Amino acid sequence: MTLSAIQQPTPEQLEAFDRDGYLVVEEALPADKVADLLLVIGQLQQRLQDSPHRRKIFGLDVRPLITEDDAFLELMEWSTTFPLAVRFLGHWNLQLTTSHLIMVPPNPEQRNTGWHDDGGKPFFHVNGIKPFMNLKVGFFLTDLLQQDMGSLMVVPGSHRVAGRPAWEEGARDPRDAVELKLHAGSAVIFQQGVWHAGAPNLSDETRIVLYYGYGSRLLRPIDYDNMPADLLDKCTPIGRQLLGEKSTHLGYYIPTDEDVPLKSWYVERFGEAVRE
Repeated sequence: MTLSAIQQPTPEQLEAFDRDGYLVVEEALPADKVADLLLVIGQLQQRLQDSPHRRKIFGLDVRPLITEDDAFLELMEWSTTFPLAVRFLGHWNLQLTTSHLIMVPPNPEQRNTGWHDDGGKPFFHVNGIKPFMNLKVGFFLTDLLQQDMGSLMVVPGSHRVAGRPAWEEGARDPRDAVELKLHAGSAVIFQQGVWHAGAPNLSDETRIVLYYGYGSRLLRPIDYDNMPADLLDKCTPIGRQLLGEKSTHLGYYIPTDEDVPLKSWYVERFGEAVRE
């Protein structure tokens, strides 16, 4: 899929993302791509299980993911999600901050992650609210529409509220929390200030999701210092920018056009930067 195929986000999508802090993209991945990714994950699962990059939490959480197989690298610029992510962030001096695989096996008593927002600890705030500088795209590879498989839970609008969302005493989840019921192949784009968690997996199947983070190149990425040259050789110019390549010494902070090939792509589609 090519980036040129994407249309601009609709006013409704922009309004929903600004209001709720997240957007569901139905059919972001076609069924054959979902099947290919599940096949690759199955082939790599033992190696990923033993990876030194695996987080020691319930289930399997490995990052960075794009170094494991070209199938994961391709999703970094996927045409149904990447342009939306760029438009929501509102500028072109961007990088990939993280890529990771989460596999949540059945366990009705345990979550793979509790309620939190993203962005690092500690993170600076403006009047108690995190400024919008990062977002994530989650690609869901298992069908979560009919089963309680531990889907992503979010608190809509929590990115606009200072501190933790409202909680009833003794409740497991915040007030107004919703669990997203998604078809396999759907994606969710959410900004780092949205409070979210993984619901317990009550089914007898494993939930699989891939997350890709994007944010300003003024901030340090989560996953890497320098990407391997052979990986950069596989990338488009925009992909190399996302993975940290720059042409000048100040390329992250005062970039020239050569430092940010995403700039011309952005201006052609969206006009000049909308978030200065």
